[in-house]
Amino acid sequence: MTFDVVGLCRREPDAETLVSAIRAASPLSEVDTDEDRLLFLLRHPEGRLLLAIESARLVRAPGEVRRLLGVDVPPPVWWVEGRAPEGDSEAETAARRFTAALVAATGGESWASR
Repeated sequence: MTFDVVGLCRREPDAETLVSAIRAASPLSEVDTDEDRLLFLLRHPEGRLLLAIESARLVRAPGEVRRLLGVDVPPPVWWVEGRAPEGDSEAETAARRFTAALVAATGGESWASR
């Protein structure tokens, strides 16, 4: 199981915005990339995974965010999803900080699985 967050961004997040949001999530952590799966991997300084972040995707189907998350957002919206290990409070905090920083920079809303 994972703790999931989604940034529902009004503007497409560029690389600089994503990096700034990742740094806001956990300033002392390290970032890896998984180029095959197009993921950013935020790791605790001790090496454990805190958050896996997918690349931004434009939501093209009207009403899709409402159908999947129960949230109404006007188009256009870019979907940025992150997954943190379940039961890791530090990882959950990093996930929430990431989406908060992301939507503060791009406009929009954040959603969390709890």
